[in-house]
Amino acid sequence: MEAANRAEASALLVRLGYKVYRPEADDDGEDLILRSPEGDLVPVQLKARVHVEWQRYGGKNIWMLFPSAPWQQDIARDWYLVPHDALHEKLAERHGHTASFRKGRWSSMTPAKWLLAWLAPYELTV
Repeated sequence: MEAANRAEASALLVRLGYKVYRPEADDDGEDLILRSPEGDLVPVQLKARVHVEWQRYGGKNIWMLFPSAPWQQDIARDWYLVPHDALHEKLAERHGHTASFRKGRWSSMTPAKWLLAWLAPYELTV
């Protein structure tokens, strides 16, 4: 499924003016390197769900790329490209008290409504 997600997300990113590069090795959490339409290089961790993990991605200027829902045939998904640390901070406000978040990580198959509202500026739209 990772290859299918990468292909789906890459096609969307290319339509939006990004150049998509795949590193030879998944080093420091970088699944993709993007050159933004403005010319910036963006290290990206591709996930199949909303996910933060401070120990692996925190403080490294990594962006998270994930869909709004699991893949289903003939159903379009929204995609989000968001800085890991900003997403981690936002999720900490809501879930920081949970056992998994105290270990520095949190994930969900689909973003909650409140999170979708926060993610709106990070949605990749053609």
